[in-house]
Amino acid sequence: MKQYLVGIIAFLAILLVIGGQCQQPAITPTAPAAPETQPTQAAVLEVVGLDGTTRSLTLDEVKTLSAYEGWGGSMSSTGRITPPAKTKGVLVEELCQLVGGLQPGTGVRVVAQDGYAMTYSYDQIVNGDFIAYDPGTGKETQTSDRLRAVVYYERDGKPNDPQEDGVLRMALLSSDNMQITDGHWWIKWVRRIVIKSLAEDWTVQLEGTLTEKMDQASFESCAAPGCHGATWKDAKAQVWTGVPLWLLVGRVDDETQHGDVAYDRALADAGYKVDVVAADGYSVTFDSKQIKENSNLLVAHMVNDNPLDEKHFPLRLVGSELDKKGTVGQIAQIVVHVPQATPTPQPTPVPTKAAPAPTGDAALTISGAVEQPTSWTMAEFEALKVEKVTVEHPKKGQQTYTGMRLNALLDLAKPQAKATAIVFTSADGYTIKVPLAEVRACADCLIAFNDKGGLGAVMPGFDTSAWAKDVIQIEVQ
Repeated sequence: MKQYLVGIIAFLAILLVIGGQCQQPAITPTAPAAPETQPTQAAVLEVVGLDGTTRSLTLDEVKTLSAYEGWGGSMSSTGRITPPAKTKGVLVEELCQLVGGLQPGTGVRVVAQDGYAMTYSYDQIVNGDFIAYDPGTGKETQTSDRLRAVVYYERDGKPNDPQEDGVLRMALLSSDNMQITDGHWWIKWVRRIVIKSLAEDWTVQLEGTLTEKMDQASFESCAAPGCHGATWKDAKAQVWTGVPLWLLVGRVDDETQHGDVAYDRALADAGYKVDVVAADGYSVTFDSKQIKENSNLLVAHMVNDNPLDEKHFPLRLVGSELDKKGTVGQIAQIVVHVPQATPTPQPTPVPTKAAPAPTGDAALTISGAVEQPTSWTMAEFEALKVEKVTVEHPKKGQQTYTGMRLNALLDLAKPQAKATAIVFTSADGYTIKVPLAEVRACADCLIAFNDKGGLGAVMPGFDTSAWAKDVIQIEVQ
């Protein structure tokens, strides 16, 4: 009987197990967990081509591009020097290749994360057309090779400080470890690089003892916060950004164009007038004593960090001392009426060769205050007594040029005794005035052949601005 009961119980247990299995609710299978992945890295740089082609790059992608390592340091407008250090990054020229590359007539606008921007010309990016300084003295110097514009991510072997410099920052580098450059070129927090046509850029004509056609890139460089940039807030709380008028006057008021002594304070005290002229001819005149070191008279190119509207573009004179009539917009010209010094009498030059009668299209003309206005076609110029001369270029060091000595050309045209200066005019409209007495003292100054089939001024001992390219006219004044 006991065995019978045990069998019944075992049988019932088996039924319960089987019944429980049949009644268990279906369980939805769970998909296997995806393997862990690294978070997608955000883009740190955007490069935009002339046709709008855009390429966004993460930091890792930037680092996969060919790296350039060089030395560079910077000098602020107050003279504070950041010494040269080994720096690593990518050439701006190579970044531009990602979206079609640079062409003559184009430039690069580098934009920071906070909206600050600076434009670099084709010559600056491709040929290193920047001014270098000695880190020990702060004086202009030459580098052993050309300066290169670089977007860098590493300095002294360490990544950039994202807060201090940004993940990416601009630098001017070379293999020379004894050079620094102006600090305003070293843009922090670089976020965007845009290739643009410089034909769209504007210029403002500065006229005084010197003449300068100041382009947009030069003005923006001058208006950089680390250079001569200033701001002014109007009654509507609008913030205007630009360059004080007196500093622009200082570029052309005398022969010194750059540096701490560019603005002639004694000349301003003696008195002269300054005209600020709009594109439609409207002008406002100021006395030099009113302008002298007065940063409340601002030539502005931006308002609230944006370009000016069409009514005032590209430049507007603003400031707390101006009434409505004084706030000139669409500024095209600033004329400094510097009193003319009494000219030093010059000996009558003795011509070394009779000037040929001009035929065909003139490649070079000498005109103005001369007894014999003269011009040459390129063939006629080549027939003159050309020479090879080795001189010191302000940026490139020792260079050899072939051409005609400038004083010999002036001897042919016979400057008048009252003449005090000459003005070079280039094919693109660039002009620069230099003192005639200094030219007469320069035995090795030339008008030399260039590699484009034209002529250029070779001016050893003069500032780089006097080395005018593609010269087509010399006006004696």
